[in-house]
Amino acid sequence: MTEDKAEVSMTRKEYDALKAKAAGDAPAGDGPTVDSRGFKTVEGMEDIDTNGDGHISKGEMDMHLEFKRKELEDADAMRDAQRKMAWFSLFGMLLYPFAVVIASVAGIVAAFFGAQAFSKGK
Repeated sequence: MTEDKAEVSMTRKEYDALKAKAAGDAPAGDGPTVDSRGFKTVEGMEDIDTNGDGHISKGEMDMHLEFKRKELEDADAMRDAQRKMAWFSLFGMLLYPFAVVIASVAGIVAAFFGAQAFSKGK
């Protein structure tokens, strides 16, 4: 996992705390309790407990962190795509009036030259 990616929905402090909980580095009185099997009991994190045993294993925490990382990368990619679309539409809106003026001037010049050639042909 790369740690230099930009986080979207959580702060760096929250991410580091979640990662520390997954690694078992949380302070003794503050974090989850660990039983003899290496499982962690954490209240309020039921969505991470995929097998429903009331404990969050290292695999479940790693899976949750991977999903969260993917979610952050997807949000980052979506913002990049929206930024590119915004710039494209901005340039389109700014260039369209110039294109209309150039086309109308070209039409006037073409009509003038056509009229001159037609009058000389008579």
